[in-house]
Amino acid sequence: MTTDPITAYLDTLTPTAQPFVLRRHEDVTGISGTGVVADGVLFPTAGGSKAVVRWRGERGSTVIWDHLRHVHEIHGHDGRTTVELVPIDELIAALKAVATIRPALGLVSASQFVRGQDSGWDQALAEVRRTITVAITALHSHVEG
Repeated sequence: MTTDPITAYLDTLTPTAQPFVLRRHEDVTGISGTGVVADGVLFPTAGGSKAVVRWRGERGSTVIWDHLRHVHEIHGHDGRTTVELVPIDELIAALKAVATIRPALGLVSASQFVRGQDSGWDQALAEVRRTITVAITALHSHVEG
């Protein structure tokens, strides 16, 4: 019996770092623009609480900060740029919930899942699950290959 790729992948996930983005609501300098201007990761306290920021755009750079508050103090521009944490724990929980739908219904394949339900909502969940399965399978193929 083959292990479901979503379940197998989700079982390996343990939050060890907290991703975040810097969202610029107003570009005071005229350089980086507005919207998400940088991606970052906050490492756990045990690792020294370092924050790593990778700036997007033509002048992309990577900066390591001693604390996330320093990122906010320097780049916050009095609230014009905010740090938004990516809710990893919630995303993992949601993916695990989606991964349990098909087995909970006693269905063997994704095609049974779609054909076996009349509701458009159920079909949408089946498509989300299929997309996740394809992405995880491709990721594993790329990493292992």
